Amino acid sequence: MVINFPKTFERRLINAFMRKGKYIKAEKIYFTVLNRLTTLGILNPYKFVRETLVKMTPIMGVVKKKRGVKEFVYPKYLEPRLGEKFAIQWLVKKLDKQKGAALINSIVEEFLKASKKQGDVIKEKWALYKEVRYALSFNKHKRKKLTFVERKLRSTKRRKWY
Repeated sequence: MVINFPKTFERRLINAFMRKGKYIKAEKIYFTVLNRLTTLGILNPYKFVRETLVKMTPIMGVVKKKRGVKEFVYPKYLEPRLGEKFAIQWLVKKLDKQKGAALINSIVEEFLKASKKQGDVIKEKWALYKEVRYALSFNKHKRKKLTFVERKLRSTKRRKWY
């Protein structure tokens, strides 16, 4: 019997930093980031990272469904784990192709900017919210499906001439 424990956000973050299966290097990067945050005067860096990751996560997203030839966009509430996954992906995309001290500095900068609700990850979040707003406005005039009886009643109402 295999017991699966849910991964903590730290493990998910370390796995996102990992390149070519080098977990120890990714772990070292994560702990160096925490060290750098303590030198900047943050008392509890674990809590700080968690709170900023929560600020980065989107609550709503969009789902694209194809109906015939057309593609419709619908808004959808995201699970917390999926929203966190989006935030981590955006962070990693911003850090792509950086190595060493530049990578650690940019991670720290991005976390500090995100704590002030600025930075590239927050811009990505608001771009997603723009898509959600478009989907909400686009699908607002959706008709309610009528039952067979309601359709018959409606058709008879039109025919009254007296």
